Amino acid sequence: MIPNLRRKGIIMDKRILELALEALHNRMAAVDAEIQSIKTQLDGRAKPKTVAPAAGKRKARTAAQRKAQSEKMKKIWAEKRAKRIQAAKTVTPPKPNKGPSAAARKAQSERMKAYWAARRAKKS
Repeated sequence: MIPNLRRKGIIMDKRILELALEALHNRMAAVDAEIQSIKTQLDGRAKPKTVAPAAGKRKARTAAQRKAQSEKMKKIWAEKRAKRIQAAKTVTPPKPNKGPSAAARKAQSERMKAYWAARRAKKS
């Protein structure tokens, strides 16, 4: 692994980094080939690594197949919609929080008045 020399104040040349990257890619290709060789020895039928699958053409569907698929999806979505509506009917919304009662507000007010009176008295 190449140490990060920029932290030590040494600026590496871009070409050196490109060469290091190329060497690492070559080493990686060699390791991949060795892995493939070992897999072949183990099971005798390892598949070669593919770069990208070939783009194939979709099968053409008949009008009857498209209609059947459409009906199937309509049925599925109708069931989902019915479940969602049923769930919404059964759930009751929570009660809104009305806040503290008048007595609680008055008690809090008295506590705060006493607190600030004590603070003012402490300062004086």
